[in-house]
Amino acid sequence: MKEFKMRIMLLILLLLILPGFGHGKCSTTNTTFQKNQQILLNLLIKNVPLQHGFYTSSYGNNSDKVYGASQCKANISSNQCASCLSSSLGSYNGCPEFPEVEFVSSFCTTKINNMNIIGVWTNCTSVEYPNQALDDPLVFSKGFSMMQDLASTVPYQPLMFQAAEMDVGIYGKRYGLAQCGRDLSTLNCKNCLEDRLFQYRSFVENRTQWEILGYSCSMWYSNVSDTDKNLNASVVEITPSALPSPSDNQVPPGSVTSDK
Repeated sequence: MKEFKMRIMLLILLLLILPGFGHGKCSTTNTTFQKNQQILLNLLIKNVPLQHGFYTSSYGNNSDKVYGASQCKANISSNQCASCLSSSLGSYNGCPEFPEVEFVSSFCTTKINNMNIIGVWTNCTSVEYPNQALDDPLVFSKGFSMMQDLASTVPYQPLMFQAAEMDVGIYGKRYGLAQCGRDLSTLNCKNCLEDRLFQYRSFVENRTQWEILGYSCSMWYSNVSDTDKNLNASVVEITPSALPSPSDNQVPPGSVTSDK
């Protein structure tokens, strides 16, 4: 699967521009809570690659206690996982004014909070897709159905992830991967994946490549495979019906809704 440029999306940046948050700057005082944030992030960076790409922890006491969870994309190596976490978390020094932060990228995700958010479905989401690379609408429809099938099966997998591939004849193959945060329940995982597909279909409509990223659940779709790097995920091969024939090759791609 084509590697998209990593984009770290910090929820704290969104909070900085919202009204009611003062000037949006962290205090210069290194508080106990801020120190606990830093210690927790270091624990996540250290332990996630050692725990099959997933780790949760907490640190501190009473009002200074902070909770966190991190997860890496299922089919990357422990070294790639460690590199992603270091890049996304290593430069963050904590901020007592913003105790709720989510880091979302193509290869690793993290959430930290002053409340126990372990097992809680969160809505921070990033959608990525190339401006070009439009697909035949019927091929996209079949590929999207494959992703819907993954949304139904991923919650029941041991590590809450699964890969799939589909042969689309003259158009080659389409590949998909979906996963949930392993702290989620089966029902929350299923609801998260289905909600993401419903909410963002218009953004990825007729794209040959796209990814919907979030801590609670993420999905990747492409006409290029990255399953050769897959370490654990089982690959489900799906045979679609009613694919377009060569004579249908000139069908124009559908439109794509602009970002909200």
